Amino acid sequence: MKSKSLILAMVFTATGLLMLSGCKLSMGNPMEDSDEVKARYENEDGDFQMPDNGDGARLAMGGLTIGSNKVKALSIDWITDTVTIEGYDGTDVVVSEVSDEELNDSNSMYYSLSPEGKLSLLFCKPGIVIKKGTVLSKHLFVRVPRTLKMDELVVDGGSHTVQLDGVSSKEMDVKGLVSSVQINECELGNMKVDIACSPDVEARFTQMPDKIELNSSGCAAVLYVPKDAGISFDVDGMVKKFDCDLPVTRKGKARVAGDGHCKLVMNKHCFLKVRTEEPKEWGAELWNW
Repeated sequence: MKSKSLILAMVFTATGLLMLSGCKLSMGNPMEDSDEVKARYENEDGDFQMPDNGDGARLAMGGLTIGSNKVKALSIDWITDTVTIEGYDGTDVVVSEVSDEELNDSNSMYYSLSPEGKLSLLFCKPGIVIKKGTVLSKHLFVRVPRTLKMDELVVDGGSHTVQLDGVSSKEMDVKGLVSSVQINECELGNMKVDIACSPDVEARFTQMPDKIELNSSGCAAVLYVPKDAGISFDVDGMVKKFDCDLPVTRKGKARVAGDGHCKLVMNKHCFLKVRTEEPKEWGAELWNW
């Protein structure tokens, strides 16, 4: 299947809406007085659609249910509000979206399922035109079986918060302009946060990933880890604040805790706390530097 890219073409005044996401962005002429913000999805295959009875899927407006045996990877492009992905004791992948506004054929979620098992979720209908200042706020919920081990999980866009709870994936990548990432007891091979702003990242691990990449300037991250966690920190000269409960030793330029199994790489101008205590209320450590 050919590659796809989400293009948001925007025209706005100084006091108008600036809707940014990690997707490819092109700006209209700021001198023009326009009330339109256009979200256009370039899709040469034409395989994005409203959820219907194809692909073995069952649906309602703004929702989708599909057998987990058909899903090996999950890719989400979402513009506003929150994306929540959680594990549960079921057998299907269940997707729903919630909004205070009425959903219709234009502003509802669209999806595609590739023959290889990649389930892609798109915020709205390709080519929809949204009036400036009226971008729909929608909370996306995705429930996946706890037993489902995905090859890849990608969230891209301008959502306020991305929440992952009890999911398993070999690769996890959150990118775009997400302001907050919350990860709770997920089994991840490689975890990557590549956000073009200063996000808050809070992760609670019972099992450490093989690698953690925080490629966001100004990122504030709090990691709750097991007391015997092995982490190799690649943070020298790049982190404004480094506060770690684990015993750390120097090995050359690296800082290593335990066997150093998990490699942690951070971008410059970041803040990092590593805690072995019981997790506090979400955000409590992030608010106290």
